[in-house]
Amino acid sequence: MADLSDVTNTLASLASAALYPNGTGQQSLAGVTVTVAPGWPNPKQLSSIIASGAAMLTVYPMPGMDANTTRFLGNDPVQLAAPVASLTMTVLNNTVTVGGTIKAGEAAFIGVNRIPYSHGVLVTDTMATIAAALAALIPNATSLGGGVVTIGGTVFDLIAQVSAVVSLQAEIARQKRVFMLTAWCPSPAVRDALCKAVDVAFKAFPGRRILFADGSYGVIIYRGTLETDGLSQQKIFRRDLRFEVEYATTQQTSSNTITNTQAALTPVSGVTVQLNKP
Repeated sequence: MADLSDVTNTLASLASAALYPNGTGQQSLAGVTVTVAPGWPNPKQLSSIIASGAAMLTVYPMPGMDANTTRFLGNDPVQLAAPVASLTMTVLNNTVTVGGTIKAGEAAFIGVNRIPYSHGVLVTDTMATIAAALAALIPNATSLGGGVVTIGGTVFDLIAQVSAVVSLQAEIARQKRVFMLTAWCPSPAVRDALCKAVDVAFKAFPGRRILFADGSYGVIIYRGTLETDGLSQQKIFRRDLRFEVEYATTQQTSSNTITNTQAALTPVSGVTVQLNKP
């Protein structure tokens, strides 16, 4: 989920990338070493950095500068990535062979003559125990080991599939917050170069959107600049760049892919009939 710390850390990472476009092994665009950190600076650390001729950039969420902007609730969760099953199910004539690797939460499915049978995979399972569990469910089926299920009797339709685990994410809230990116520099020239690099980069994001670690996006908007030389006697030259970020609070869950659907039809007069569609 994207929370306040996620946004703060993301902004710090983006600022570092703007200052070191060729990597931290090369000189920064400010011309000096720049320490980029989330939160408010430690006075001792800041004094040491300035004394060495280097600079610091901090990312701080401003108190009282936030608001609830929730408005997209009720949407279905979205799939984070295409699921890949660890287990395999191979059909050959009237046999099904279970293979692959064990992943708890998946389900092994066999459809015989359009009747579904499935087994939820446990962490303690093996190919042999999965096959045995399925054979116990299916009429006229046997499993003699090796992860193979043999289907006896009349078989006109035989399929086998794996229900894979799917990671889902839903937006449960949305908010906006103003963040202050403060440059602490040893000279006005360093301050100008540092702030220009960050300011241009942050205003140039396509669609004003930034990506967070959970895969969600935030919208970033410039909210002003404040420059002060009140610490110039300590040889600290400061400028604040303020950006508002609107971001979602997300919740991640998991589900499974569908291998079979089933419906019960009851005529006005008659017996209930189960319809199965693999």
